[in-house]
Amino acid sequence: MLDLAVLGLLRAGPRHGYDLKGHLSELGFRRISFGSLYPALRRLEKRGLIIALRTNGRRKAYRLSEEGSAELSRLLRDESHPNEEDRRFNIRLAFFRYLEPALRVRSLERRRRDLIDRLGSTQRSLQRASGGTVDRYTLALMRHRVISIQADIEWLDELIAAERGNVQIYANTSSLMRGTE
Repeated sequence: MLDLAVLGLLRAGPRHGYDLKGHLSELGFRRISFGSLYPALRRLEKRGLIIALRTNGRRKAYRLSEEGSAELSRLLRDESHPNEEDRRFNIRLAFFRYLEPALRVRSLERRRRDLIDRLGSTQRSLQRASGGTVDRYTLALMRHRVISIQADIEWLDELIAAERGNVQIYANTSSLMRGTE
């Protein structure tokens, strides 16, 4: 996942390690350290997926190579992970702008189907647990999971509708950040 995120970030243009670390944090890599990032950058460079550029002094910037661009495309298209974990999907989603619209819709629809399956399973587990000896906190956690999955499905429905209708959603994020919508 780190490779996908780094390649996706470099797709927008060259970046220094410090800049990459900040953007990775925004993508959910909260505890990424330079001790993890720089070995990953060296590995990607060794594979020919990125190219190190010398800038002022000791700092290096990195840019995506043609091979790296092809690898990014392959990783974004890769749907071979059944029931793709949430974090991997979210990282891929962050770079969906680099996919063709039809592929974006197909991937979003697949994710929606996976979540509907997960919702059914979670609801059945909750139903079984409700009649048993499960404590109220565990039940509350299970209810929260159902609500979260339902919200994710609604969110995907919005993304799919926007993609199909080529309409912009979330154009004004300032009201979302205030919690008024």
